[in-house]
Order: sequence, then C-alpha cells, then structure tokens
Amino acid sequence: MRRVPGVRWVNGDGGLDAAAVTAAFPGRYGLYLHVPFCERICPFCPYNKVPYRPERADAYFRALRGEIAAYRSAGAGPFTSLYVGGGTPTLCLEALAEMLASVPVEGERAIEVLPAHATPAGVARLREAGFDRVSLGVQSFDDRVLRHLGRAGSGDENRAALEACRGRFACVDADLIFDTAFEDPAVFPADVEECCRLEVDQISTYPLMRFGYTPFGRAPHAPRLERDLLRRAFALAEGYGYRRASVWSLRRAGAPGFSSITREFYLGLGAGAATFTGSLYLVNHFSPERYVEAVAAGRLPVTRTARLAPRAAAAYYLFWQAYAGGFDPARARALFPEAGRLPGAVAGVGRAFRWLERDGGGVALTRRGFDRYHGLERWVTYRFIEPLWEQMMAEHREEPAVAGGGQVKITLEVNAEAESYDDAVRRTVSENATQLGFEQQAFEE
Repeated sequence: MRRVPGVRWVNGDGGLDAAAVTAAFPGRYGLYLHVPFCERICPFCPYNKVPYRPERADAYFRALRGEIAAYRSAGAGPFTSLYVGGGTPTLCLEALAEMLASVPVEGERAIEVLPAHATPAGVARLREAGFDRVSLGVQSFDDRVLRHLGRAGSGDENRAALEACRGRFACVDADLIFDTAFEDPAVFPADVEECCRLEVDQISTYPLMRFGYTPFGRAPHAPRLERDLLRRAFALAEGYGYRRASVWSLRRAGAPGFSSITREFYLGLGAGAATFTGSLYLVNHFSPERYVEAVAAGRLPVTRTARLAPRAAAAYYLFWQAYAGGFDPARARALFPEAGRLPGAVAGVGRAFRWLERDGGGVALTRRGFDRYHGLERWVTYRFIEPLWEQMMAEHREEPAVAGGGQVKITLEVNAEAESYDDAVRRTVSENATQLGFEQQAFEE
C-alpha cells in the first residue's frame, strides 16, 4: 500500500471496538450498507461482489444484523442518511427490509437497483421498504454497448425500468458508463439525451474504470476524448433543463440530489464497506466468509485501519466535497480545527488558478476546475484506491474461482494483429464465462 503523509495503516481493527469507532465521530453521520451478491458478475465492475447463493446470503445477513447490533449497542444512530450499495442489493430486498425496520434513519434512504428488478411490483416493494431514492444501473440504452460491457439486459428493459420508477421516488438516478474505446462515440450523448427525454431526476455518468483486476484494465484512458464527450453530453442536457450537480452528474431543475460518497462522515457496514469518522478510515473484510467469521467471533470485521492526522483527514474531506461541486472552507475549519489554514489555502490556490470561484460562503468548481478534477480523481483512483482494493480482493482469490465461489481475477490480453480491443474484451469474457457466473452462450447472444 502506498505511503501517504499523515496516514498510518495497520492490519486488522487496530485494537478498536464499536464503542471506540462510534466515539470517534465528531458529529452526526450517515450509514452505508454493502450487499455484495450478484446473480451474474459484470466484468466491467471493480466493486466488491460475489456470486449469489441463498445459504451464503442467509449467513451474511445474520452477520450484518450482528454488526449493526454491536454499533447500536455502542450508541450509533440515529443516522442522517442510508445508502445501500453492492453488488445487487435488490437481490436480497426482503432480508434488507426486515433488517432495516429497526435501524433509525432520519434522512434519505437510497438503494442501487438492477433494472431487471425495477418492475411495477419491484418498485412497490422498494417503496414499502422505505426507500425514497433509487439509482438504476442502466449503463446504456444501446444493446451493442451492453454486450461490449458484458452487461445483462437490454436497452428496452432499461427504458421500462426508468418508466416504472418515474414519479415513485423523491429522486430517480440513472447510471451511465461510456468507454472511449468503443467504436461509436455518438452512443454516449444519445444515452444522456434518452435519460433527459425520460425526465430522470439525476444522470450519473462515468468513463469506464480500468482497474487492473478487470478484463478492461489494460486499455489506456483517453482523457481529452473523455472530457470532450462529457462536454457534449452536458451541453445537450442543459438544453433539457439539467444542470451539473457534481463532477460526474447532471440534475433536473428542482430535483433533490443523490450521492453515495459525498457524506461528510459515514459508518460502513458489510463486506467491503468503509467507514470515515474524521480521524479514522476503516475497511471491512471483502470476503463474505471472513466477514461472517469475524462477526461470529465478536470482533469488528475490519481488515485495514488508517489513523489520519488532522491535515490528511481534512484533505480527504475536501477532496470528496469538491467531487460534489464545491466546499465551504469555514465548515471544514470547524470540523478539522487542528488542520490549521489548509481549507482556506486550498480554496485560495483553487481560485488563483481559476479552478474555483466564490459561491455564497464557500467555493464551487469552475468549468476548468471540473476538467482538472477529472485528472485528479483518476490519479487518486489508480494510485491509492485501486491498490487498496486489489489487496482486499486477494481475500476472494483464496476461495474457489467458480460460479459459487469468490471474486475472479481476469487479465485482458490483446493481439493487436489479430483482433480489436472490443473483440479482445468479448473473447476474454466469453472464455471466462463460468467464473463470471453465467453461461458463455448468454454472453455471446
């Protein structure tokens, strides 16, 4: 793991218990729950996920209830917000709803939704479970792109899912992915326009993340082309009344926001979840089996603990608040008084380079600032986040790499003389279909 000034990593929970973690929060905080199960493993996705088995999920949710109980006994909650991510959390909606009925949340309740689960009946169950914000993993309305990504479903299914959700939640978010290596650059703007026509509340757009442990990891980014595509798509959406809400998202006028990572502080529960208290950063076991074992033994299921010096903690806070479009230096100074003048200095440097501009009592990213942040976010992702996650993914590689087992590490190799990049991705995914949790025929179709 790369060394960072002001950050001291140790293996395990660092001698902490639930009471110590809860006491480390300087104020109120949100709750994140991770459900790692998927019926089919999407090869483009770098997040923590494993193939679904009912008995595996049952053991996992027993442990998750135990982790929640430990923190609740230590005084955690009420929580300012709830975000449930994955994986495919809607695979386990009944177990989630039962568990969350006793978890006090005073703000928004958000969940990631597989479009195939967003049927009228599925939407009704989500509402009954108390969720008021949903994010649908649409990725694209173009069937060619979905095949390129190894994503199940179709463009028509994605449209139907968004139609079923429209008007049923405070915010409906659609996730879109674009890959500059895909042969038709007109697809991404068309996908954004389709979301606008469907009056989606928020559109979250991402360049394909090329983590080295995914089949897409070998191809390089094309930063200039990515920026150009985003500018085209954002300009198109502005014509429909959308405005930029964060580095990667657009929001319809008057719609409430939806975000997974810009909470000031958060408690993360479940396999692969992370916690940020302002002075601690904790990462739970990625392996569901190791997670279950730790909870059963009465320990925190934490596999890495980072103690953050005040300036490092403030820098982390400012980075993710800027992701949402800006920050308030006075608020940052109040939260991290020992960080000294760092928040004001960051704001001052940003304004001097015209990356930031005054926005009420705070500062907001300019167009130039959004472009610069793209590069900074990519640098942080590949220099710090990917190495950490790859270490955590090693827990899966100690388990059987089959449809019922753990995470799969697959390397993409392109024979430049014989095949295109897109053909190489399709071949690699097809060759590893069983490990990815689906039949080869299903991908080739």
